[in-house]
This record gives sequence, C-alpha cells and structure tokens, in this order.
Amino acid sequence: MSKKLKSTLALLIACFIACTALAGCGGSNKPKEEAEPGVKQELTFSQSSEIPSLDPQLMNAMPSVEVSNAIFEGLVRLHEGKVQPGVAETWDISKDGKTYTFHLRDAKWSDGEPVTANDFEYGIKRLLDPNTGAAYAFAGYMIVNGEAYNTGKIKDASQVGVKAIDEKTLEIKIANPAPYFLGYLSLACFMPTRQDIVEKYGKDFALEAANNVYNGPFILEEWKHESNVTLKKNPDYWNKDAVKLEKVTILQITDPNTALSMYENGELDWVYVPNALWDKYKDDPNTKLMMNGAIDWLRLNLDAEGKPWLANMDFRKALNYAIDRQEYVKAATKGLYLPYSRLVLPLVTGAKGGKYTEECPIDGYPLSGDTAKAKEYLDEAMTALNIKDPKDITLELKFSDAVGDKPLAEVLQDQLTRNLGITVTVNPVTYKQKLADDVAGQYEAVYNGWMPDYDDPMTYLELFESNNTQNSTGWKNSEYDRLIEAARVETDPEKRQQYFWDAEKLLIDECPFVPLQCRQVGYLEKENLKGISRYFVGSDVDFIYAYFE
Repeated sequence: MSKKLKSTLALLIACFIACTALAGCGGSNKPKEEAEPGVKQELTFSQSSEIPSLDPQLMNAMPSVEVSNAIFEGLVRLHEGKVQPGVAETWDISKDGKTYTFHLRDAKWSDGEPVTANDFEYGIKRLLDPNTGAAYAFAGYMIVNGEAYNTGKIKDASQVGVKAIDEKTLEIKIANPAPYFLGYLSLACFMPTRQDIVEKYGKDFALEAANNVYNGPFILEEWKHESNVTLKKNPDYWNKDAVKLEKVTILQITDPNTALSMYENGELDWVYVPNALWDKYKDDPNTKLMMNGAIDWLRLNLDAEGKPWLANMDFRKALNYAIDRQEYVKAATKGLYLPYSRLVLPLVTGAKGGKYTEECPIDGYPLSGDTAKAKEYLDEAMTALNIKDPKDITLELKFSDAVGDKPLAEVLQDQLTRNLGITVTVNPVTYKQKLADDVAGQYEAVYNGWMPDYDDPMTYLELFESNNTQNSTGWKNSEYDRLIEAARVETDPEKRQQYFWDAEKLLIDECPFVPLQCRQVGYLEKENLKGISRYFVGSDVDFIYAYFE
C-alpha cells in the first residue's frame, strides 16, 4: 500500500461520517412537505409479478424489496442514497473501521414485543446459516467469519462477528474496513427476525401476512397471492409522525397495458409506461424518465447438461458479438432502454470523483454487433467441439412470462438465430420460477439483471466471484477472485479502482454472461402525489414518505 493504513482509514471514515452525520446523530426522518389535512392518504400502484418472498433472509427480487422496505426496518434506512437512522438511534465506528456498535431505540414489533439486538443477531446468523439457503448470503461475507460459516468451514455460529451485547446494543465486526458498510445494512437480508416466530411457523414462516410480525412504518395486513398486498400504517412505529399514508395497496398486474388503463381510469396513483408505448408517451410533458440502476443480461450456465458449447469461451464471445444491442433496445423497448455491453452501471461513482465507467473505459463488444466476428468465433467453437452444422447447437432462453418480457425474448431469439444460424428457443416461466431456476442453475441462458445495493463497483463485480451465492454460471477464475479480494482489502481508492477495472476487463473477455442494456423507466403519477423516492441504489420505489396534497 502506498499510504499508511491508519491515516487512510481515518480519511475514509471521516468522509463517510461527514456524509451521514445527521443520520448518525439520530435526527428525525421527515418528508419535505406536509400532507394536506382532509385529503385521503391511500396509495395504490401495481407490480408486474407475484411477490416471490417476504422472508427477510430469502428475498432476492425487487417486488419483495419494495414491500420489505415498508414493513420492516433494519439498523439503518437508505433514502435517496443517504443513510438515515432506523432501529439504531446512534452508532459508533472503531478507529480501524472494523467494529460497528449500534445503540437501539425503543422500537416495537407489531405484536407489541420490543425489537432487540438479539433479533438482529439471529436474523444475520440465519442469513449466513447454510441450512437457510439464502441467495443473498454473500452479503454477510464482509462480517468476520461470515463466509466461513456459510460455506461450512466453521460450524459454530458464535464465531460469526455479530453479537448482542445487551438488548439495546449490537456489535458487528467486519473483516476489512468498507465505507459503504453502513448503507449496506439497509438491505432486506439484514432486517431483524424473531426467532420465536420463525420456530412457531416453521416452513410456513412469512408465507402469509399472519405468519410474521413487522417493525416498519407499515404492517402487512393482507397478502392475496397473485392478486395484491395491503399495508396499513403502523401506529407503534417510532417515526410514525413522518409517515402520512394510512394505507397502501399493491396490485399484481402482469400486463403493463392493463396497468396503464387502470391509471388513466384513476384506479392507480402512478404507473410505469409500457415499453411498447414509449413512442406515444416519451414526449408527453407528464412523463418522467429515470435510469433505475438495473443492468439486464443473459446469465449463461457453463455447466448446463448436454450443452458443451456454453463452456466454450469462443461460443460465448460469438453470442456477444452476434447481438446488435442498438437494434435490440429499439425493437424491443422502443428505445427506452440503453444498449450496454459491460457490467458496472454508468451511474456508479469512481475513485476520482467522476463516474467509474468514464475513469475506467473498456472496449467491450460493439453496441451495433459484429456479425462477421461472431461467425469467426462460432467457427472456432464448432471446430473445437467437432460440430458441423450450427443448427445442431441449441440454446434455450429462459424469460419471465410477463407480457413486457415477450418482445425482449423474441427480438433476442431472432438476432441469435439469424446471425449465428443456431437453434434458439424461448421458455417463458413465472417470475418466481425464473428466480428459483436461476439460483439453482436450472437454465441454459436466463434473462435477469442487477440493481446496485450500494454506490460502488463492488456491488456488481462481486457477483461473479467463484464463491458468491449469486454466481450460478459455473464460471470460476482464480485471477478474478484475487482481484476482487484485493479490492476488498485495499484502502487506497485509486489502487482499489484499478483492481476493479482489471477484474471487469477479465470478466468481459471471458463472458459468462451477455450484457444487454441499462434499464430506463418512464412513469406517470398523479399531480398531487408527492414524496415518492426513486433512486438507482436500493429499493426501486420508496413510498415511505409519500403523501397526497
């Protein structure tokens, strides 16, 4: 390292505390404006799929996170990219940046029981327990012995660096200082969890509204699967005066055109503009546009049974060169999404104060594709695999059966078939099934994506580490692992960024995935609806402080 560890850590911590000073002092979280007296404070909007899970440690999808953010509260809360106090009223960070001590406020569960440090200790250790099978277990690897416990190298959970000192004091020790760790604790997987409730309901825990207790601004009042969830304001929430909505109804509507019609009929308070109708609405002054942080890709399964071409790097490169991403987003999303051919989102902050992707440029796959090069790589792969006819190479694309995903699948299928001559099929399944198959490695190529959990390249790049619970591709690279681990312990920002840059270049070159696009969303909302937060980090939509004028 070019700088002394102590001084660098002090600088990192000082900068971080400066950014979160108000939060650390425990200031009240309030909406910017006040709700109009006498106005009905009930919000209704839609999600495009069934909520896969509301078990805090098993959540792995944005529909779940949007609800979780309202019905649970962790040690801290992330709002518009800033850390706010949650159940933790204040906290202390050790001089070496490795020990966090949280002092909890008087918070209650929906059954009247106090929220304790033991609930946080149990929840985090449940996340890391290999028997839980949490897809987000990797999030706890920063904690001392978190990875060792999750992977079975140690069996004693007491060795994990999470400890309830008493009912109101929680200590968390991390292996290496990380300036983003505090915000990281806002993730759903770190929410407190009651051991007695988990044991009471067993395998049915959190499968119904009545099978859990809640400590957030809202309580899950009703969950009609494949239909809707209803939330009601929590009268015992410590910061209830800042919450103006009395009721929130979230409908599961798979057809975005139906949702739009309901909005226009006054049945929904805000709605996403369907990709297919973007041309119609993009110039409407009422339409709002934002990049929501998602990078969409095809994840490739190098271990897919009977598909040796997926383990062949030349074939994977052929796939990447065969796609005209500019035409893809134009045809499939009417130009709403942005073509993209690398992993880290262009909004992520770089070490020098700019954007990471500008400070670390990569000559990736051409956005307009390169059919000639694609065929060259395909020929190399076919020679190595002793395949004579490209039609003998089959590839199944697994997509959600949501209406909005259909054109995404069809355009991709057409391009790969036309440009490579291989046999491509589409297998549409429910969103919940797609997530389960992704985690289990039950796919050949699955359409998915990632929204950042925090503003740092690590939130994307750690996903492809060999031991990451999100990496179901079967791709393992020791040099890549070394670079990510080096970045994890490096305290010099520019050196750390260089490790990320080298790792991303290696990943793009070996391509266990096919990056496709940055997701932008267009949306409409009622003029008197205020206070909804949309930010590229964390929950896609945060309605905690929303209200109607």
